Amino acid sequence: MKEKIEKIDRSLLRKYDRPGPRYTSYPTVPEWSSDFGPEDYRQCLKRLATEKKPLSLYFHIPFCKSRCLYCGCTTVVSKDSKRAEIYIDHLRQEMALVAEHLADNNRVFQLHWGGGTPTFLTLPQIEKLFGSISDYFTFDDEAEMAIEVDPRVTTVEHLELLRRLGFNRISMGVQDLTPVVQELIGRNQTAEETVDLFNHCRRLGFSGINVDLIYGLPGQDVKNFSDTIDAVIKIGADRVAVYSFAYLPGVKPHQKHIPPETLPSMTDKYDLFATAVEKFLSEGYAQIGMDHFAKPEDELSVALAEGRLHRNFMGYTTRPAADSLGFGMSSISELSGAFAQNVSKLSDYQDLISSGEPATFRGCNLTRDDLIRQRAIISLMCNFTLTYEAMDRAFDIDSRKYFELELNDLKQFIDDGLAEVTEAGINVFPRGRLFVRNIAMVFDAYLRDEGNENRQVFSRTI
Repeated sequence: MKEKIEKIDRSLLRKYDRPGPRYTSYPTVPEWSSDFGPEDYRQCLKRLATEKKPLSLYFHIPFCKSRCLYCGCTTVVSKDSKRAEIYIDHLRQEMALVAEHLADNNRVFQLHWGGGTPTFLTLPQIEKLFGSISDYFTFDDEAEMAIEVDPRVTTVEHLELLRRLGFNRISMGVQDLTPVVQELIGRNQTAEETVDLFNHCRRLGFSGINVDLIYGLPGQDVKNFSDTIDAVIKIGADRVAVYSFAYLPGVKPHQKHIPPETLPSMTDKYDLFATAVEKFLSEGYAQIGMDHFAKPEDELSVALAEGRLHRNFMGYTTRPAADSLGFGMSSISELSGAFAQNVSKLSDYQDLISSGEPATFRGCNLTRDDLIRQRAIISLMCNFTLTYEAMDRAFDIDSRKYFELELNDLKQFIDDGLAEVTEAGINVFPRGRLFVRNIAMVFDAYLRDEGNENRQVFSRTI
């Protein structure tokens, strides 16, 4: 018998819908500086070499054969596989630049290929890139190896090769299966090819198969989005991410091709989001963060129940790797108490790497206060709790005093029945999980700085 799920209060969605960070990092990207460059990145790598910590690797494959109109990613639209061949050569050069500083600290617990469309690569190109990675890094026997795939271009041969190389997790872009919505976003992806690819993934032994959905797309309504959700539940997705569509035609010019009158109203968008949450919870999925869901037996759900969930630029994870190295244009590294990002233009990236320089163009070194607040925000975003004792022990502070101002600011969430503050710490209630970004924002020191000229408009929290 399915558990009865409390209906989501739409008035609270309206109340707390405001621009805010997703906290894939703290400090957030707008606070990073262009003063942080290649030499700073080298120093971080040298420190990392002495720390002997497990590593996480991210490879950005930017190429897509066509551009989806909703897309907010850093991509290169091309049908020429030779461009990818040249790019792979530069990825190898970048790995060589990084590896010379790491000594033998090269054990990998997590690998992720993102995009763009990683399966834009031909089979020989996939083998070539993976071979280069294996030349410079050693995979742990229990390593999580994940890749993002587009069902429109991914073949069974792609999947068979990836599985043979050791990839064990797949993230499938779906967004919406409604034909009229797909026409409006320039993404023709039939339900049949999506289901077929999913079933091939399952047959080959991929676990933790993730499906990405987006709400707020043109042409969506509760009925047709519900049908998409039902289809995703029916095929048995292990994990589902339900993202909000950020319509920013001034920043993403290709979004100008979406007629604004085809977009759902804000009230309708709240209903779309609430419908997705209610449906997945009623089917037994656990809520991971604000907008991710996982089957109860999935590793993410188990880690959440045991309070050991983690979060990095690749999303939620159970792996212990605290340091991640990003390769490719626009990729981000988090290592040795710092963030570093590569340039976002393909030609600039390749020119810098060819010259023997890291492609770093901005980043930041974290202060002690940054590290304390980062831990608090990650604890709330991942495990919906913050324990004073753990914070005090980790940083030798009295966290009740350290966060005295923040604890007072939590009153609105307490009054709305979304969270509680106890003698032991902070707990976010199940009905408050939708608003965990808002709760985390209370601990963001940079958002308190009214004179901060680097502040930008983030995506909305709902």
